[in-house]
This record gives sequence, structure tokens and C-alpha cells, in this order.
Amino acid sequence: MPPGPAADGDLIGAIENGQIDPIYALHGAERYLVDRCLAAIRRAVLGGAGAGASFNYDVFELKETPLARVVATARTVPMMARRRLVIAKGIDEVKAPELEPLLPYVEDPNPTTCLVLLGEKIDTRFKVFATLRKAGFVHDFPPLRDRELAGWLAREARQRKVALDSDAATALAEIAGPDLGRLSQALEQLSLYVGEGKRVRLQDVEELIAETRQRGVFELTKAIGDGDVERALRLLANMQRNREPALRLQFMLVRQLRQIWRAKELAAAGVPRNEIAGQVGIAPFFLDDVLVPARRMSHATLERSFGRLYRTDRILKSSRVDPDLVMSKLVQQLAEDAGRR
Repeated sequence: MPPGPAADGDLIGAIENGQIDPIYALHGAERYLVDRCLAAIRRAVLGGAGAGASFNYDVFELKETPLARVVATARTVPMMARRRLVIAKGIDEVKAPELEPLLPYVEDPNPTTCLVLLGEKIDTRFKVFATLRKAGFVHDFPPLRDRELAGWLAREARQRKVALDSDAATALAEIAGPDLGRLSQALEQLSLYVGEGKRVRLQDVEELIAETRQRGVFELTKAIGDGDVERALRLLANMQRNREPALRLQFMLVRQLRQIWRAKELAAAGVPRNEIAGQVGIAPFFLDDVLVPARRMSHATLERSFGRLYRTDRILKSSRVDPDLVMSKLVQQLAEDAGRR
């Protein structure tokens, strides 16, 4: 019984209400939902086990452990607890002949054990998986389609006791992308931002996401200004994993360097600190993020950096080179320049 876009919540709700099946075969590309379901199973099975939890919790990698050993463990009665939890990872990579020990167990599972089989893609043409599916033990977690993301976010918002305007849900789905883990994290931040019982509006999404993105650029620029190549590349890789477009990153770096240059000129002219933020166009609590690199980076370094940014802009707009590689090379060069002064 594969869960649809809303059914993952139904499955977890059933587990949390104590309706625990003896076997769960969880598979699919949406790892966030698989992991959340697995966490619910772990809480339900071992949550009240106390000191006995360690005696009743086994995790196996099937590329290293024969399935027959996993089945034997699953048949073992729990110690000082009501249930045993056995997790077997990589069930989809087990060859057909090696699956044989599992079939008799599926037909007669140990009622005091919860056996969880994890894999990327289970092939139900194999007899054992067909039997598992027929028994209702197979749960598929495919990626949500774009049109399903807003509805999923609305349900997640209700669980966090906030309301989510439809245009806010659509904007959040567009900004954060289809990664449910990232969407969930963004929604958690928004729920804390507006407060329990309040409504998340489009303006809240735009303000929070913009602030978070700007903070990421501040950190990246600071690492560049410090000449910390390793940290700068690590921050860039994180932003790339979060699907920040290369041209947007390049634009934001240009904007940030302009603010640093302007802050450097104002500080050199003796402008009071409390006036610099307003003239640069940033919030006062972000001032050190431009003043610190402004003190570290010379005019020559800033000029060299702007030259590199200009050339990168042309490459990104006219070349077929991987934009992530282009940005990685740029950030490395900028940090090395700053390190040399």
C-alpha cells in the first residue's frame, strides 16, 4: 500500500497510535519521508524500553551481513521489553537467491519484533517483495511532484500550529525547491518567526528567506575576506547544495563587495559607526560583516576581486562550463587574493 502525498502522515499517525506492523519495507527516492517514518517506528518500538533498548535494537548493512542472520535476529524474543527493533539496510541490493530466507519469515513474522527493510527501489517482481506488498508491508516514498509541495507544506504548517497562506506556500516551494528536508527546516524557522497560532504570509517568507540567504553571503564573504579558502569553499558547496543559482550568487557577491568597499571609504573618512550602516544600506547588526572584511581587504584586493567577478559574469552568461565549477574557482581565487593582501 504505497503512501500518496498525504499518506505518509497517515502511516506515521498509525504508528504513533500504537498500530505497529511486524514488518515495514520502506523504499523510495524521498529520503526525508523515509527517515521520518523510520524515526516514528523507532520511537514507537523502543521509546518505553528504558535500559533494555540497547538489548533490543539491531542495525544491519545487508552488503556486509547475510539476510539469514537478520532473520535469525528478528526471530529472537526481546529482553526486558515488549518489542525488538531490527533494521536491515540495502534490501534492494540483495540478489534473488539470497532473499530466500526472508520469505518464510514474511509468511509467519515474529509478533514481538518489528523488522524494517530499507532500500532505494524494491522490485516487486521478486516473490518475497510481492508477498510483502500483498501483506501491506511495502511503503513507497516517491518524490513529491511540484504541484503537491504546497499542499504538503500546508499540512506540515498545521502540525506546527501555524496557518500558511496559499501564496506563501507556493513561494516557499519555489524558493526552497523540492527538497522536503530543506522545506521542513524553512517552515520550522517560519513558525518560530511568526509564533504559534499565527499566520505565515508571503511577506514573512520573503523576509526570512532573504535574510537567511543574505546571512549566507555575509559568511561566505567573510571567509573570503579572511583568506580562508577551505571555509569559503565549504560555505559555497552548502549554498550550491541548497540550489542557489550561480548567477544569483555572483550578483550577491558583487553587491556584498560593493558594500565592503563603501564601508571602507566611509570608515577611512571618519564617518561614525552608527551612520555607516545606513549609508551602506544594511541593518546595524550586520555592520561587522562588512567592516571586518573592509579592514582586512586592501583596495588592490578589492579591485582584483571585482575584475574576477566581472569575468565570471561573462563566463556564466556565455559559456557551457558547469556553473558550479566556475563559482568554485572564483571563490577559491577571491579567498587566495585576500589571503595575499
